[in-house]
Amino acid sequence: MFITGLAVFTAASALCGLAPDIRVLVAARALQGVGGALLYPQVLAIIQVTFEGPERARALGVFGCVVGVGAIAGQIVGGLLLAWNVFGLDWRPAFLINVPIGVATIVASRTLLPPDEPPRSRPHLDGRGSALSVLTLVLLIVPLLMGRDAGWPLWMLLSLAAAPLTAVLFLRHERAVAERGLDPLIRLSLFRNRGFAGGVPIAAMFSFSYVGFMLVLALYLQIGLGFSPLHAALVYTPNAVGFLITSLLAARIARLLGRHVLTLGYLVAAVGLCSVAATSAAQGAGLSGWELGLPMFIAGLGQGLGMTPLIGTIIGSLAPRDAGAGAGVVTTTLQVGNALGVALMSLLFFAVLGDGTGHAAYATAFSQVLPVAALVTLIAAFMVTRLPRGTGAGNALLERLPGHTVGFAYSMYLMTGGRIGDRLFHEILGHVTERREREIREAPSAAGDFFVYHFESAHHDAAWLTYLTREALAYGSAPVPHEEERRAVIKSQVDEIRRRQSGGELRPELDPELLRLLTFALTNYPRLLPQITRMATGLGPDDPGFTARWELFLQQLGDLLHAGPPTTSLPRVSASSGGQE
Repeated sequence: MFITGLAVFTAASALCGLAPDIRVLVAARALQGVGGALLYPQVLAIIQVTFEGPERARALGVFGCVVGVGAIAGQIVGGLLLAWNVFGLDWRPAFLINVPIGVATIVASRTLLPPDEPPRSRPHLDGRGSALSVLTLVLLIVPLLMGRDAGWPLWMLLSLAAAPLTAVLFLRHERAVAERGLDPLIRLSLFRNRGFAGGVPIAAMFSFSYVGFMLVLALYLQIGLGFSPLHAALVYTPNAVGFLITSLLAARIARLLGRHVLTLGYLVAAVGLCSVAATSAAQGAGLSGWELGLPMFIAGLGQGLGMTPLIGTIIGSLAPRDAGAGAGVVTTTLQVGNALGVALMSLLFFAVLGDGTGHAAYATAFSQVLPVAALVTLIAAFMVTRLPRGTGAGNALLERLPGHTVGFAYSMYLMTGGRIGDRLFHEILGHVTERREREIREAPSAAGDFFVYHFESAHHDAAWLTYLTREALAYGSAPVPHEEERRAVIKSQVDEIRRRQSGGELRPELDPELLRLLTFALTNYPRLLPQITRMATGLGPDDPGFTARWELFLQQLGDLLHAGPPTTSLPRVSASSGGQE
């Protein structure tokens, strides 16, 4: 699918560059959109199923960096091509440059990309859903783009009013398709995931602000101030430099700030956008371009932090089997945000401009409209607080731990990383993650060997908890559900252990011990939480004797869970049946 989309996009780019008239050009541009829609989601899906753990996070970070820097670099390269007028072809090289790049990428893809797995069943094409989604976007965006010039005729107002109705019909249709066991265009069940449901609106707002900013700046510089394409492209350069710097540093900053790396990015971006607006208002018609260097650089710093980790946050919250569907939703969201940014920001810009035609009028319109993009960015910063503290790592833990111990591991994982997750995980995680990931990558059986070793020791209860906590820290913090959800998760895992037969890497006589410890954790968690919190408060990676303090904490936690007086009597478990007596 990726190679097919790339081939369509490359061929459409050639057709754009060779178009004899505007009708062929518009049709070829539409074909470019088809190719982009085919290839773009596959990039995220390939990353999700090819890489694991920290490598996946790095790959998603590189993807976000390339997307953002590419968008800005496109402005610069396009300006250079127009200024140089390559071979006297005027604007055509801006499209033709895609052809050799596309051909080289197709050849490389056939060699470097892993082969596809054969589909388990023939996919169902949701034609009606596709038609409803396209109709909704057309009813919404076309009036916003053309309404002002057309004088807002009645049919455009009716079109805007009909867009919410077709959107509701689309959502109902998608739900019905999923209930019939077919493949919907958008899998609505993905939005039950907090990381995904919280990240998608943020992606829409970021793309709205980002593309809207680029558009009104281009209008201001090239139409209002009469800058050449090359001169305007040079104004974008500090923004690209700032974006690139923070894109490369985003992963390290995310280790310190977690999800709030996005908050920091959006706040810095908003400050940069407001600074650009203030500078343009102060300079007015006398703006030469260099005055925007520092504000554009600041905006780029924030946008790099806001874009690069965002894709990883959204896609990383999904299981690998949902990567393709989730990537499709994310890319569609980004494109819809782009379209709305172009439509609404241009509408506001020309509404403020009115009948003005001079440099000062354009400067006023730009400085008054750009804060709207800054406001949307601030709203995105606020919405970051709705994201879970950690996403995706819980799935990695579930996939790697041996056999039917997964249920117990995840339950204890939630306990040790729940309410005290910020302190316990985010500070300690960096000191153990790389080491454990490297050990398991070099020797995949290391986890199982470590597990068996501790269970053969005399005090396997505390050793078991030590092992689980170490493994949890090795793979990062999982999304922590609410109290009711946490209890439901533990209960479901207890039931799963009861249903399974003994086997795998566990000795059969240890099954009852797992059930006993799970039951104890379930009944005593509220009472034990204050004590666990007090024990963890003194932990810090910079403290002297950190390793010894951490080992002592694990031992104390194990003793507390096993030796503390329970609030309810512990069930006795039969080793032969695996059930309660």
